[in-house]
Formats: sequence, C-alpha cells, structure tokens
Amino acid sequence: MNENYTVLARKYRSQDFESLIGQDVLVKTLTTAINTGRIAHAYIFTGIRGTGKTSTAKIFAKAVNCINNIKNAP
Repeated sequence: MNENYTVLARKYRSQDFESLIGQDVLVKTLTTAINTGRIAHAYIFTGIRGTGKTSTAKIFAKAVNCINNIKNAP
C-alpha cells in the first residue's frame, strides 16, 4: 500500500462539535454536560457504521481533557 494513502473516514473526520453533521441532539447533550460540569462516568455511542460514533467520541475526549487541563493548571 501507498504510505501517503489515508482512509477517507480519517482524512475528513470532524475536528469539533460544530462540524458534526446530523448529530444535533447529541452535540447539544454533550456540550450542555461539558458547560454545566455534569459529565457522566460513561457514555455509550451506538449506531450503524458511518454515523460518527468514533468522531464524536474523539471530539468529546478532547473537550473533557481540555477542561481537566484547565482545572489542574497551576
């Protein structure tokens, strides 16, 4: 395989909540949880292939880690 080849799902993966398409309710739920500081212990992202489960999980993990880094900053 070509070393420069990137799978389309990775090449065009959403990088923030605003760029997620068709996940309005999920985005609202997660952003509200982050903004209010009421983040649950676990979230289960389910659905058929290609609905944005991994992208959403990665964006959410970045947001949660960002909040934790800000709170733990000296």
